[in-house]
Amino acid sequence: MDSRAIPSLHSYLEAASVSGDPEEQACAQNFLLDERPPVAALALYQPRFLTGSISGLDDWYGRHRGYATEHLFIDQDEPLIPYTFRDINIRNRLTQIDVRLNLIRIEHAAWPCSLRGHSFEEIKTQIETFQSGDASARAYLQGLCDAWNPERDQRPAYVTTEIQVEDCLADGVVDWALQLRDRLGLGHYDPGRSGRPVEIFLMRYPVAEVIAASAGQGHPAIPTVLDGDINPFFFPSPLPQPNATEALRYGRTVNLTPVETENDYQMGCELLHARIPYRPEHFYRAGIITEPVTMPLVRARGFHLPWVRLYAERDDFGADFCAGAVR
Repeated sequence: MDSRAIPSLHSYLEAASVSGDPEEQACAQNFLLDERPPVAALALYQPRFLTGSISGLDDWYGRHRGYATEHLFIDQDEPLIPYTFRDINIRNRLTQIDVRLNLIRIEHAAWPCSLRGHSFEEIKTQIETFQSGDASARAYLQGLCDAWNPERDQRPAYVTTEIQVEDCLADGVVDWALQLRDRLGLGHYDPGRSGRPVEIFLMRYPVAEVIAASAGQGHPAIPTVLDGDINPFFFPSPLPQPNATEALRYGRTVNLTPVETENDYQMGCELLHARIPYRPEHFYRAGIITEPVTMPLVRARGFHLPWVRLYAERDDFGADFCAGAVR
């Protein structure tokens, strides 16, 4: 994203990208690195930066949230769709994706639990009962969907593919929720910050259903910095060389699994899709994340960059400033 088109933003990003705070640094670097937002997207983002210089991270967050509220977090009854799925973002849409793939989404359980006053354990039991083939739990889960769906706006949904995390979800993996949190770079699901375990619902559904929900036009997208909140655990995916043999088919998550060497690091996978109404069949699992994030963010990003470069065959990606800053 050529932030030079927004001088006040660019000035802040250049300073913040080498700041002493790892999270502010990561957020700024992401905006300077991301090549995928189309030029037309800057016209949507620019109006938030016409009122003077950015005073700090909180100020930037506030301005970005104003953009996101207008162009991403749109009420479901509004005719406007999120920027992510408009024609101006077509180059980041995965129109050739295999519609047979299952997608996996992690939802924080606190909100849906609160809508009907049910406990997490109660809903977890109903999910397990339904998954075991007992149809009696369907009405219960349908009631939860009926309460939850009207409250969900149109914001793009971050997901991975089931095949990319099949090792985490294999039979006998007790800490699957923790493994998914780390593999997918969900650093905000951190009991170390919240002071309590994080309860999650795992949703599963096929790509075909996502596409069909938007009249056949709902192909997923590769995430960019303009598709969600500002996030230090995000890392942009470069545009691959035209002749790249291992082009990045999806976005790639910063893996927070604690490792000591670059060779032990494994990128995760992420993509975005438009809102779909949940059905009982989408509830796959319920789990609890009890352990804090322990992988240092600077180390994770330092391991991540060489792998992104390798798969995109883009040794130049991030060379201007990230070779030192990310490391």
